[in-house]
Amino acid sequence: MSDLQIALTNTAGISSVLSFWVFVASNGARRWKEQVLRVAWLVLVVGFLALTIAIVARGIEAQRFPLSNLYESLLWFAWAVMGGYLWIASVYGIKQLGWLASLTAATMFLYGSWLPSSQHDITPLVPALVSYWRQIHVPPLIVSYAMFFLSGLSGLLQLWQAGRLKSVIAAVATISLAAGAIVLGTFSSINALWLQLMFVGGSIAGIVISFRLLGAKRSNPDEQLESIRKRSAEMYDDISYRCIAIGFPLLTIGIITGGLWANHAWGSYWSWDPKESMALVTWLSYAAYIHLRVHRELSAEKLALVAVIGLLLTLLTYLGFNTLGFGGLHSYGQIKAG
Repeated sequence: MSDLQIALTNTAGISSVLSFWVFVASNGARRWKEQVLRVAWLVLVVGFLALTIAIVARGIEAQRFPLSNLYESLLWFAWAVMGGYLWIASVYGIKQLGWLASLTAATMFLYGSWLPSSQHDITPLVPALVSYWRQIHVPPLIVSYAMFFLSGLSGLLQLWQAGRLKSVIAAVATISLAAGAIVLGTFSSINALWLQLMFVGGSIAGIVISFRLLGAKRSNPDEQLESIRKRSAEMYDDISYRCIAIGFPLLTIGIITGGLWANHAWGSYWSWDPKESMALVTWLSYAAYIHLRVHRELSAEKLALVAVIGLLLTLLTYLGFNTLGFGGLHSYGQIKAG
């Protein structure tokens, strides 16, 4: 990897970290809050532009489409999260979602930096990836995953603004536990069954607890503040839906092109491989979200938790099947450090 790529990628990573802390600091800068939020937004723009150039530079150096291993996919994922947030900020005129978006991007940069050097280096493609289908199939999936993450994060903010603090805490703890299983699966030799139980069992238990805690609502005697938070909750509910409305067709395209690639490579459109089956489960979860929202069969708060469920399924589809020992035809992407 060239010095230019390293410098640009480091700039993007540092920008995401700085942006996160400036977003957080804006909550304590009441008098200058808008100015501080604008600084945080600008820092994230710098990171987004640096990462865009870094990805293009990597493609030029590799003389191929730069999306072939876990490290490169993490760069694309961070790029899509940052770009998706910047789009949301321009459409809705909000910036508070930025601290979660920048934290997500920073986490992906950190995770990527811990990967073995073989992931960072530009190497020849493994035989399974030598196909024009790679640049048709993979980018829509990565961007859809990023939009689903933004939807889940917006769902958390919706619950927060709606006063469901205990439910938010349980949901955040669930996501953290799932992410912890991914990290352990990547960088440790813990038995895969324990990691799968940690992710799947912890996610099921955490979501059940989050749903049961929805009835515990924060009381606020200030009617004006309550009205502001209600409007904010409605806005984040709409943002969550908009993100899914973008991510869902992209995931659909990814699944269809994946089937076409599978038929080209293996002679079968669908083989019930664990990862492709999980992608189908994720697709069904968002189809259910859209159905429930359109027909207004669930409250906004319950829909927010459905979006969080989708985030967990997306995390399992994207990283879980490469790190938690599920195996399958996509296991060539499994990474173990050391």
